[in-house]
Amino acid sequence: MKTPFKQRLKANKIYRVAEAFFLGNASYTQLNLTAAAGKRQNTSMPSDVVKHQASMMSAQTLESWKTAVMLATDPDNPDKQNLHLLYENQKTDNHLESTIETRIAKTQQSPFKLVGKTSKERDEEAEKLFKTLWFQEFIKLVIEYKFDGTKLIEVFKTNEEGILTEVTEIKQPFFNAKKGIILKEPGQTTGEDYRFGPLSTYYIQIGKDYKDLGTRALIAPIILAKKLGLGSWLDFIEKYGVPPLFVTTDREDDERLLELFEMATNFKSNNFMIGRGNEKFEIPNISSTNSQEAFDGLIKRADNEVSKRILGGTGLTDEKGFVGSVEIQFELAQFRFTSDKLLVRNVVNEKLIPLLVKLSPAYSSLANFDFEWDDEDEMTIDKLIKIIQALGGYFDFDPQQIEQITGLKILGIKDSSSGTATAKPEPVASKKKVVT
Repeated sequence: MKTPFKQRLKANKIYRVAEAFFLGNASYTQLNLTAAAGKRQNTSMPSDVVKHQASMMSAQTLESWKTAVMLATDPDNPDKQNLHLLYENQKTDNHLESTIETRIAKTQQSPFKLVGKTSKERDEEAEKLFKTLWFQEFIKLVIEYKFDGTKLIEVFKTNEEGILTEVTEIKQPFFNAKKGIILKEPGQTTGEDYRFGPLSTYYIQIGKDYKDLGTRALIAPIILAKKLGLGSWLDFIEKYGVPPLFVTTDREDDERLLELFEMATNFKSNNFMIGRGNEKFEIPNISSTNSQEAFDGLIKRADNEVSKRILGGTGLTDEKGFVGSVEIQFELAQFRFTSDKLLVRNVVNEKLIPLLVKLSPAYSSLANFDFEWDDEDEMTIDKLIKIIQALGGYFDFDPQQIEQITGLKILGIKDSSSGTATAKPEPVASKKKVVT
């Protein structure tokens, strides 16, 4: 029996009303997830279903490093679980992490701008979309690729207005860049396709598909040698830090030997001992200067090697340095900072902005802009004063404009001959617009 036309029309109207209600109250994250689920069987994002494991701070050796690199570069099925453990172990080295954070922080605090692709005009409203916590995290992850190797970033979670709230890193053991899949467990050979599947619009891969292990893999032997030196130094302190006590006696009876043994055991708490006859109690003077220099020298050499690799020199991390040498090494480090900024700019323009435009209508306007770093020198009060001093002998400045820029109230103009101040002159009307 066919449904009458009016009943079908009424049912369709009710469906459209219900559809509009649910779509209107759903967040963009839910809508995106529903859209992705329409093309795949799983209704959860891979980052929500990966089986994370507790962090294991296991000791690493040169053999561990060799094994980790071998597994990570397996041509058939690369496995970066061991490499990830090696890198996590490196993060306990304060000097290494400090130099890496210096590279990241330099780019994070650099001013940026969004300029129109055709007009080349700056848009401060569009820039507010990137003045967020998630963008700071995004910059960090992009630069970390140089040290950790290939990165995979999930850009998906939004609020009700369609504004991105966070970015998620898929850790190295949980994705296979060569196959382009996300793994539920490390070492698996199958997983969710993030490169060509329905999820491809939510993921950004930074780095190559194969053998892109990052700088940490190259400096691992230096860090392991440093850790060995620190461990050996601790063993030396534990063994020789407190001088030993030598007891000499001519008694051979067990009773007296047991008494001396007990006296020596309790010497630290008693601070004195009483002997008999020819018994002697001696604390030798053990000098550890040469041993200390050996351990400390190894650690300093390792730190210097790390600084050279990451910052281009040791001048920015050493306590002492010559002015000329430090300036040259800062210039070398500046090259690296500029390289980091170029990497971030290209990733934002080529990958992040197109993804955001597809992710939510809130970012649709970004399609008309390019991300650029604002490298123009900021006009400070000191620079302004120097300009006025240099040009003041040739030109007259508008006092009102000087007040506006400096915030200093000008009450009058001093006569250089008498030292007295005259009333501030009224500004001359001009048709030209003053640009501050």
